[in-house]
Amino acid sequence: MSLRMPGPWKHPKTGIYYLRQRAPTDLKNTPMTGQVAIPVGDIIRAVKAGAVVKVSLDTKDPAEAKKRHREADAALHEFWQRFREGPQPLTSKQIQALAGLLYARLVDMMDGEPGEESIWKAVLRLNKGKEEGGELDQWFGPTVDELFAELGVNTDLFSRTRVINAATKAIQLAAETNLRKAGGDYSPDEARKRFPNWEAERGEAKPAPRAAGDLDLFALLDHKFATQSLKEGTKRDYARDLAKFVKSCGHRNAQDVTNEDVRKWRDELIAEGLSPSKVNGKALAALSAVLTHAVREFGLSTNVAGDIRDRRDGPAPRKKGYDMEEAEAILSATFNGSPKDISAPHKRALFWVPWICAYTGLRVTEITQLRGVDVKADGDTPYLLITPEAGSTKSGRAWMTAVHPHLVELGLLAMFDEVGAGPAFYVPYPDGTDLTKLTGKPRSQEAGVRVGNWVTEELGIPAPGGKPNHAWRHLFTTLSRKHDLDKEPRDYMLGSGAQDAREGYGDWPPSALAREIKKLPRFDIKASAWRPSNQTVAAQPQRERQIGKPGAERKAV
Repeated sequence: MSLRMPGPWKHPKTGIYYLRQRAPTDLKNTPMTGQVAIPVGDIIRAVKAGAVVKVSLDTKDPAEAKKRHREADAALHEFWQRFREGPQPLTSKQIQALAGLLYARLVDMMDGEPGEESIWKAVLRLNKGKEEGGELDQWFGPTVDELFAELGVNTDLFSRTRVINAATKAIQLAAETNLRKAGGDYSPDEARKRFPNWEAERGEAKPAPRAAGDLDLFALLDHKFATQSLKEGTKRDYARDLAKFVKSCGHRNAQDVTNEDVRKWRDELIAEGLSPSKVNGKALAALSAVLTHAVREFGLSTNVAGDIRDRRDGPAPRKKGYDMEEAEAILSATFNGSPKDISAPHKRALFWVPWICAYTGLRVTEITQLRGVDVKADGDTPYLLITPEAGSTKSGRAWMTAVHPHLVELGLLAMFDEVGAGPAFYVPYPDGTDLTKLTGKPRSQEAGVRVGNWVTEELGIPAPGGKPNHAWRHLFTTLSRKHDLDKEPRDYMLGSGAQDAREGYGDWPPSALAREIKKLPRFDIKASAWRPSNQTVAAQPQRERQIGKPGAERKAV
């Protein structure tokens, strides 16, 4: 009996042929990531790698389909073989050769008609801003990943970051060349000569001794977060502080960082007026964490930032949360709303978010991302489920918090019931949107900012610590102490995490949480019958960020 060889699959309705294959048996339990470049006629298609790979061969002709299938099948099997071999580090010369490909493509594409000089000046400013802001991965990463897929490069995270850094410089050089041509200067392209030839250098990427240039601070940051369970928001904060440090010292290689560099930066931060907690707990902490990672995993001799601190005394203790007079003024004002012409979700946020903050102490975004599906009941006991699936949570986990009886009487549960399963406080995204993978500022976060601005700008109530929403969390904690809420359930409802091994055991019945929340007295507010509309609004897609070459819509330049 002969074995049937794989061939093109014909779509029963359209008649178009496809390549459709499962991953080999030895890879079926291996998570597939990235993209595979598949030749289809005269074009290359980047297709998502997975347990099944499917791509249109763009033809209804059986003979042409067989020819295209053979070419596509060969490329797919090469990809699977590279996947078996695992990621291979790139040498410095290979990295520069890849950057040179991006340089040549951008220059050659615009050679005949480079466009206006103003376009390239804007491109240079934009890319420089992304570099200084520590946003290179988001800006150039997709372009590099597509290049890897096209060329069949399967490399490690550290090498990928090095390629992104090299690509940044190459693309800036290309923009400068195009700017020169836009001004009429077509003199010989000297910049092109600096890049090695990729075909000559690609070979087999073998491990090489780590050179001094390898310990790039941002590459170390990427590696640290790829190998540890840390939040993406923390990575963005670290990258922002590292970018400031690099701007201060003028270099980004961890081996070049000196005590003098760190002391100089600390003194600059102090001169800017930053408090000791921000200098130590944010800026210096970010740099020290990355250097410590380099010491532990890449042989850096020492963390020169480890003992450099801002040793000034902190500011005198100040009020952290609202006092009762301020809290009652804000809650009273919710019955008047805002005179501005704002959306129905915005109106609901101005009314309900301060009340929920007052009776739960939750972080504001944990409230503004609440959906109808997050309002639950255990028998007759209602509770709110705070879950990262609604957007995010600081700890990355889910928990419950009880609903105070006063909130029920005000109509909170009825509001969620009428609004439905979706979000109550922002315009919903289309069905199927993964709220945990949104780029840019999520609408739930924007809703929290609006509430804080309403308090400080429209009501004119000063925010303790400059944080109008977080001040409720301090007030809630103060009231919980005053009225003897048990610390263990209180901390659980605040999402603060377990404090010792005992607290990590068992589950929290909603009735136990409700017992504690009922200890809080009601805020003595003269309520009116007015409530904001529970009108639902149509979903709107997230605005796509436009990144690209002049005339393009997607790729970074």
